[in-house]
Amino acid sequence: MRHVDVVTIGSAIKDVMFYTNHGELISNKNDLTAQTLLAFEYGAKIEIDELYLNYGGGALNVAVGLKNFGLKVAPLVNIGDDAAGREIFNFLKHKRINTGLVTIDKTHPTGFSYIVSLRSDRDHTIFTYKGASVFLDTSHISHLTADWYYISALSMRFWAKEIDRVIDIKRYRSRKNLTEPKIVWNPGRRQFDESLKMLRILPHIDLLILNKDEAIELVLKVLGRGVERQRINQSRYLLDELRRLEIKNIVITAGARGAYGLDDRGRYYFKASLKRKKVDTVGAGDAFASGFVAAWHQTGRFDRAMEWGIKNSGAELTEVGAQNGLLKGKIK
Repeated sequence: MRHVDVVTIGSAIKDVMFYTNHGELISNKNDLTAQTLLAFEYGAKIEIDELYLNYGGGALNVAVGLKNFGLKVAPLVNIGDDAAGREIFNFLKHKRINTGLVTIDKTHPTGFSYIVSLRSDRDHTIFTYKGASVFLDTSHISHLTADWYYISALSMRFWAKEIDRVIDIKRYRSRKNLTEPKIVWNPGRRQFDESLKMLRILPHIDLLILNKDEAIELVLKVLGRGVERQRINQSRYLLDELRRLEIKNIVITAGARGAYGLDDRGRYYFKASLKRKKVDTVGAGDAFASGFVAAWHQTGRFDRAMEWGIKNSGAELTEVGAQNGLLKGKIK
């Protein structure tokens, strides 16, 4: 049976990215999970200033990032039997990434994301069509063994069952006195919409990665009345509240400010963002995740993982696309 360092699980899609000067940012402080809105004139025809075509999806982005650091990686993704799917498959081959867990869906098309960015601040809003990713099946996951499993946003109806398969691998290795794999989880919209299902999974996860909005949403939804709302924007408070859910290690990314962490020994971490010229923010979270996982895999140190997560996400911001600016080479 073939072995890889990391299996990444989630989506692989095609990204259509465009920039415009015609949007307006609106403050929405009354909604803690949507504090800034991007608005356009209703019914208007909006001119696009720049257009780019790239590949994306959490599993694909993180797989490319890990491969750049020299790890053996295999994305577990479902793509359509169409032009976009063939492009993605050939892209993986070109990158020399293991395609043994890639499935081709004869019925459903490859997913697409349409990404709107303002030229003024280069931040974005994403409209995503998951396509074949909704029908991802992880039943063939045992065709490869791995030291780590990275689970990104899952779109299928029975997403919890798919994660259970990964947890079962961990339990099996424990029973056989084999080295247990680590499980990293960066959940998505479907998971937060069904947040109560997350509660039984979280204690089995070795690392949970969230952005700040996601951390606020999870805390509010599952802890509810016990939350001190006047402190909900404080990242350290969010870490403490999330620890109540029996999560071993937690990282909260906070955009331009940096990232906060809490490890399984109760130690807090903060790593400030690097001052770089921001060209594009798409994929910054995935870049952080791949830098973090690569460094933790290779050094075993949480502080080094935080450092390389920030380095990789900072580098990614300097080029358009979720993978074009990613760092390459060995973790030093």
